[in-house]
Amino acid sequence: MDPQNYLIAWGIYLVAGVIFSILSWRVLHRYCWRELALVLECWLLALMFVPAQVISDPPTWAPALMVFVMDTLTIDSTAGIGALTNLVLGLGLGLVVAILLGLVLRITRQRRNRVPL
Repeated sequence: MDPQNYLIAWGIYLVAGVIFSILSWRVLHRYCWRELALVLECWLLALMFVPAQVISDPPTWAPALMVFVMDTLTIDSTAGIGALTNLVLGLGLGLVVAILLGLVLRITRQRRNRVPL
């Protein structure tokens, strides 16, 4: 793949992913608890944006979910383990970020609602 086309494809994917994330946040924020919405949104971002290496020379990257599925279906049932490792680490990091954001939001909400004497 031409390096110019590779960057254009990633740019289109990132813009579409950001738009989808914003739309999903609006829906999740409206219909779920805030903490659950944070966890689901962080997992969605991890599923969409965690990269995995497809080709080592020259280094070519793609979303880990796509690499895992395509390697598992086309090559071998164990070929997508590297991409799956990246994906699980990204989901774990997304959970940690969601918990920290939930704690920060809860603390700031408590401080804001505290009535001075």
